[in-house]
Amino acid sequence: MDMKRQFAAALVALMLVTAGCSFGGTGPGDSGEPSDGTSGDAVGTINFYISDQPGAIEDFEHLNVTVSQVEFRRAGSEDDDEDGSTPTDNTATTSAGATDEEMDDSGVQRFDIDDRTVDLTRLKGDNATLLEEFEVENGTYTQVRISVSEINGTLTDGSSADVKLPSEKLRINQQFVVGTNESVDFVYDITVIKRGQSGSYNIQPVASESGTEVPIDRVDDDDEEMDDEEMTATPTDDGSAGDQAKMNFYVSDQQNAIDDFRHLNVTIEAVGFQRGGESGNWTEYDVDDRTVDLTRLQGDNATLLNSFGIPAGNYTKVFIHVNEVNGTLTDGSSTDVKLPSEEIQLNENFEAAPDSEIDFVYDITIIKRGRSGSYNIKPVASESGTDVPIDRVDDDEDADEERGQDERDDPDRGDEMADDETAEFDAEFVGNVTAGENATVYVSQNGTAVENATVTYEGDEYLTNAGGNVTLAVPSDAEEVEVEVEYEDGTVTLKEEVESSDEETVTATEEENTETETTTATPTPTLTGTSTDTANG
Repeated sequence: MDMKRQFAAALVALMLVTAGCSFGGTGPGDSGEPSDGTSGDAVGTINFYISDQPGAIEDFEHLNVTVSQVEFRRAGSEDDDEDGSTPTDNTATTSAGATDEEMDDSGVQRFDIDDRTVDLTRLKGDNATLLEEFEVENGTYTQVRISVSEINGTLTDGSSADVKLPSEKLRINQQFVVGTNESVDFVYDITVIKRGQSGSYNIQPVASESGTEVPIDRVDDDDEEMDDEEMTATPTDDGSAGDQAKMNFYVSDQQNAIDDFRHLNVTIEAVGFQRGGESGNWTEYDVDDRTVDLTRLQGDNATLLNSFGIPAGNYTKVFIHVNEVNGTLTDGSSTDVKLPSEEIQLNENFEAAPDSEIDFVYDITIIKRGRSGSYNIKPVASESGTDVPIDRVDDDEDADEERGQDERDDPDRGDEMADDETAEFDAEFVGNVTAGENATVYVSQNGTAVENATVTYEGDEYLTNAGGNVTLAVPSDAEEVEVEVEYEDGTVTLKEEVESSDEETVTATEEENTETETTTATPTPTLTGTSTDTANG
């Protein structure tokens, strides 16, 4: 281990590097000192790393662990070795025994690290990431604890995993010495273990893979970012110009909860491929924030995201970097759609032979999270890869085909679609239009609700609300409803045949009463054009 002896007054760096996980953080609190207020010249540096023993990590696409605090306990403190000698087996016990309230704080130094999240799937073996730098007093330490505030696991099949902690803190009994003005590298190794046939998992520290004498292959955020030259669609020095394959990269959607959505727009910033399962051997390509609507990509439908020239070879992982997700439900409301992380990773083994051309489908699904009303975006390994059927759907081809078919079915519809294309926004009736009831018009642009679009019906003008909706009263004797929608410089005309009401035929007096009630329920026009009889025009 390389020990750095660099004097810096009152500064001791504690670096937490995770092998198989990537941690990030801002430092040891605002003051740069431990929370017990210790300071002085007799200090040393601990470079503190976190790593991941394989265990059941291969079951996971992502295993994100959020760390909120790190504690160091010096030899001789009251809680020291109360549960026996330092564990040396593969799975050390977690913090059982005395509670925080019972612990003697003398000899304990705590550091807040602002909820740093690491993905253990990236920190396997000797891989480790720098968590933070902390100042500690010199001396002998016998115990290290980390506080975990959250764990989110996604299995390779795209489903969520139940991952538990024995407690909120993980503890390792490990003796090491920090000398005055000395720099020490410490690796804190974590493993995930499957709990029998229950389908759930436990997170545990590993004493035998932790400490100051552990090899470190440092993996940090900057190291994972490609140089500008490598982020283009040109081969790196991993392959020559002639030793390449053409990759046609498609995005598709397994159905699940997609029928809840009118639009589900996912914006993809970059695509990456890893060769041979080697750590860090990634080729990454920028796709200029391409947005796809998953509601149009159900089943075998897939859209071509881009074509890449990739180095020939065997590939084992593919990821897409998502920077935005916008979902609109069928009722016109927005919804909360979450990602496991900004990068969605898929374990998929495929071969790219020299001078070959392959089609790769990356399938994504949307899953409802219980009764919370929110949703998760996840990859689907079973529907992804190079041997997946493709029914290609691209924006230009889809629009041409739709327009041609509609013009054949209804010549007047061609003019309406021309208006739609000019307007570059969409308008539609929500649900059925029934005589004597209210009808709702929804207006959107690129999948996002449009506020303050003008909807004209029977001579009256209305504005859509923040959800893109406007409600109109349909007369009881109406046979067809026609509205005109204007937004920016475009106009869309909607026509819908009215369904008959289930009510029995009423007398003339009752009909007049119905008309009066309908007129009263009609929203007050927001613009200048006003009709005296809204219900009958």
